[in-house]
Amino acid sequence: MNKEKLLELLKDKKIQNYSYHIFFFLAFSFFIIFAIQPNLSTAFRLQKELQGLRLQNKKSEEVILQIVNYQSLMEEYRDSLSVLDEAVPSTPELAKVVDEISKTASDSGLIVKSLTIESIDLKGNSGSDPGSNMGGTIENIGEDVANAIDVEAITGDGMSENSAGAGNEAGSSSKQPDLLSFTITIEGTASISQITQFLNHLIDQRRLKTYDSISLSTDSTNENMVINLLVRTYYL
Repeated sequence: MNKEKLLELLKDKKIQNYSYHIFFFLAFSFFIIFAIQPNLSTAFRLQKELQGLRLQNKKSEEVILQIVNYQSLMEEYRDSLSVLDEAVPSTPELAKVVDEISKTASDSGLIVKSLTIESIDLKGNSGSDPGSNMGGTIENIGEDVANAIDVEAITGDGMSENSAGAGNEAGSSSKQPDLLSFTITIEGTASISQITQFLNHLIDQRRLKTYDSISLSTDSTNENMVINLLVRTYYL
């Protein structure tokens, strides 16, 4: 193909149109690759980030709503928090529990023959003297009941084991306090009506108490009934 024929082909209208389209598509492809494609990638990336932020915002709104609900509950039951502290105190408050039981028994007409307290974990009372606490317990319940009280495993090996375990467990208990408990075994004599009154008054007290076991038998010396009661009370 000589030079003259090539010039004639270039002057042809169809050839010029084809050449224009070819150059246009080449330029358009170059523009897409180097101009539009980065913008599209940025747009898709921003859209993905926007969806993630919307999801995170939704979760944050749910958490905020929960906090608001908790605050509303706190405001609603603010006056009841003191009652909750009395129901489940942070320490065993053994003297107070025994005093409540002795007063309730006296008011109901129940004659307490014996009162046995199980071993208590005093890991929450690291700064107090366990022996002195137990002595105070017996003095505060009154002379008529003190002679009938048998405190088991409060001193000796049981107390030393509890004191030794206090240091190891103090860290975990401070993070998430567990509901602890101890039991008191009560043996007494009274009539059925007096026993019923005693049980009802004992369970109606603010300090949380439950009955693990109750057994009744006839007193051979009189017409009264003998009750053996295992009371469980709770603390943190």
